[in-house]
Amino acid sequence: MSLKNLSIFSLSVLLFSVFLVIYLNQENSKKLNRIEQWAKNNQIKVDKSTKAQKFTIDFDEKEWNLLKQKLSLTRFFTSLKDVPSFDFGFDPDYARELVEYWGNKFDWKSQVEYLNSYPQFRISINDTIIHYVYYTTNPTAEKRINILLLDGWPGAFFGFYKAIDFMEKNYKDICFDIVVPSIPGFGYSNPLEKVVDPFDTTLIFDALARFVFGENSQYFVHGEDWGSLISTFLAKLYPERVGGIHITMPPLTSFFDFNSLLYAFAGQFFPNSILTEQEIKFGFKFSLSELASLIIKKTGYFHIQATKPDSIGAGMSDSPFGLLAYVLEKYSFGSFGLNAVGKKDGGLEKFKRDDLLTIITYYWMTNCISSSMRLYRNTFYTLEKGWPRIVLNMKKISAKVPVAVQVFQHEVSFVPFKVLKNKYLNLSMYNLVENGGHFSNFENPEKISNNFIEFINLAL
Repeated sequence: MSLKNLSIFSLSVLLFSVFLVIYLNQENSKKLNRIEQWAKNNQIKVDKSTKAQKFTIDFDEKEWNLLKQKLSLTRFFTSLKDVPSFDFGFDPDYARELVEYWGNKFDWKSQVEYLNSYPQFRISINDTIIHYVYYTTNPTAEKRINILLLDGWPGAFFGFYKAIDFMEKNYKDICFDIVVPSIPGFGYSNPLEKVVDPFDTTLIFDALARFVFGENSQYFVHGEDWGSLISTFLAKLYPERVGGIHITMPPLTSFFDFNSLLYAFAGQFFPNSILTEQEIKFGFKFSLSELASLIIKKTGYFHIQATKPDSIGAGMSDSPFGLLAYVLEKYSFGSFGLNAVGKKDGGLEKFKRDDLLTIITYYWMTNCISSSMRLYRNTFYTLEKGWPRIVLNMKKISAKVPVAVQVFQHEVSFVPFKVLKNKYLNLSMYNLVENGGHFSNFENPEKISNNFIEFINLAL
């Protein structure tokens, strides 16, 4: 696209967006001040007589043998020789290598033992089954802090195990009451036979926090991917209970405002003017064309899952080869960005194969790939209902709730500091980190934990 055409396109997008933003703001501005009162009036009641059921993951030998049989019958396809590896998606030759390892050398039984390392429970909240880890570190320490750890797709609750272990060993003067819930439709938060979106999940997770920590107890939240959005919603709806949120991917869904659009427009023609020196050093960009590139070139999966998740889910629910290629391609791109292109392994050999295959086997054994992907479709499906969801996206987090943003160099989407400080009225920490990407706790549990705890101590 020529510079002239790009300029016309950018101006057109800006004008349309400005019109849309003005219209939505006029329609919803009167409702913004009512959202916290709505949240109080509609919070899910916690029945103290309810007992959470202890939960243990079983090694299902029959299902494991069936999986190995399917792996042995995998029908592979020919790779292209004249394009860089991972440019068209997951490299077929590397996929064959992983499938053979998965079926012949991977020990799922020992991984099940690892998944059971911390106490787990299941409870029904608002007619929705919720699976969660609940663990208390250093229970004799005087200082006690309640925290929620929230992941996203295609993550899993055990992605926080290394962080929990690190916090327990390195912060012996603090007793952390830790809850790690699985999002409805993910893993053992199943079966799920109704539409549940991030807004519903926010109400459920707050109810879970009140159930575990106490009705009026304060808690802090760390969120990644969808967890960042749910953390943001928690802070907006319950500022009296949420002590602070620490997020790695500030959600773009809350940036439909005139100020942010002006920054994106300015970034189109004067890119460095809207960035800090460190953001420039890291190679970050924020412009209309960069946002278009994010949608068109980098997040095709998002559009598929936000429209027809069951169609693609049908293939992955019955093909472990397909599941592996689809999900691990996200780990490759999310961890290394376009730097993964040209590498046979997409950069994934940086990680332990058993760790990667534990994630894939977890999605296979729980048969949750379709129900987890529906979260994308559910989000847009319920937005059509308007109030209170559409208003929540426009509401700023109260200055009473401190916000910390920790962004790793290869994060899939990026929002600059100058935009964030206008969105978060109490942005108390902003930290950029080299050598990491979207799956931050999976890659860097120590850096995440240290930054999160530093933020909590600052907020207290």
